Amino acid sequence: MGFLDKLSNAVNSATEKAKGVVDNAKASMEQKKAEKEALEAEMQQKTEEKKNEIINTILSNENNGSLFDGIDKDTLLNFTKNFYDKLLLPAKSVALSKIYMHPYIDGKDLEKVIAAVDNYDDSETPILLIKAENKQLIFITDKSLYFVLCLPENTKYMVKGKVSNDEISQIDFELGEEKSFVKCDGYTFAEFKTTKVITEDFISLTDYFTRLRNKAFDITDAEVDALIKEKIGSKIVSELKKYMVYDDEQFVYFAWGLDSLAAKDYIVCTNKQIIVLDREGFGATSNVHQFYYEDITSASTEQNSNSESLTGYLIDTAVTAATKTCDLYFSVAGAKNKIKTLYKVEAERIVAVYHEYRKAAKDAAAQPQVVVQQATEDPLAQLEKLNKLKEAGIISDEEFNAKKADLLSKI
Repeated sequence: MGFLDKLSNAVNSATEKAKGVVDNAKASMEQKKAEKEALEAEMQQKTEEKKNEIINTILSNENNGSLFDGIDKDTLLNFTKNFYDKLLLPAKSVALSKIYMHPYIDGKDLEKVIAAVDNYDDSETPILLIKAENKQLIFITDKSLYFVLCLPENTKYMVKGKVSNDEISQIDFELGEEKSFVKCDGYTFAEFKTTKVITEDFISLTDYFTRLRNKAFDITDAEVDALIKEKIGSKIVSELKKYMVYDDEQFVYFAWGLDSLAAKDYIVCTNKQIIVLDREGFGATSNVHQFYYEDITSASTEQNSNSESLTGYLIDTAVTAATKTCDLYFSVAGAKNKIKTLYKVEAERIVAVYHEYRKAAKDAAAQPQVVVQQATEDPLAQLEKLNKLKEAGIISDEEFNAKKADLLSKI
């Protein structure tokens, strides 16, 4: 065999080997693709089975009415907003909490939720959004409960479903050491990793749904005051009491600041004033600013400077991210005071509190003063008393006659 023949054979052999390698790689890729498609099909089947299990179990459970049974939509929306403003938001980290309530569910966030859930009905009104790890969520509207949950066998796959509120009479939030659970009429349909945030959020959610079940819609100033004191602790309460001079002064709102490195800054609203405490030099020095409502001529945020329009703040808040930072301005005696350490939803809550108590102060000042006249004793009865004093020798005849003449002139 000549050199050229040997060279040709070598080339052919190399070509065959290369072809074999390519064929093997192709076969391997096709096998992996087939395995991936098989796994995908298996997981999709499992997600469908899990979705049906959750929905069918909830539907089969005996319930005693709907989730918002006997509560009209306006009452539900008003209570939800009040609960968030007065009980959930004060002294709570907006950036950490995973609870979002009407009307503060961000527009962009809502778009993502709608894209994630199954068969969303855009005629519904969002009430409550709960987020958890691995992009899990529970989304409750005025008509339905939506869920997006991890498949237990593979958390990369999501179980998505929807149940009418009419099929649920009670939802509960149960805390555990490692896992915490969400239950519909006793059935556990979701479980999340127990964290400090989940613990605080579940306590708030339990309070919210308990109040709804009991139709306890009124949130008193005393309740708000007690809750804020519990959240911020006795040390800060004692510090703030130094600047609260009225016996009936109560906490109505509290927000932690954002800028502190070594110590917490904060701003507090009472029913009399707004107190701002900021620290310098890593907490070594603190500055306290007090603004009484009757002294504040205007309050606004940087995004919406129309301080006369409270409606503007609430609408603006509903369509912007709760975790966006915002500057807050107070005008007092012609001077503009700027506060930079707040989230937007917190700043706008303070503006709303200002408007409420500023209006109350104006209304109280405008009330007509009632002059109370003390009742005068009948002149004849007084004359009889004077006569007894004269007979007892306590007053002279001259004094008696002078008083008698004065009293007779009034008859």
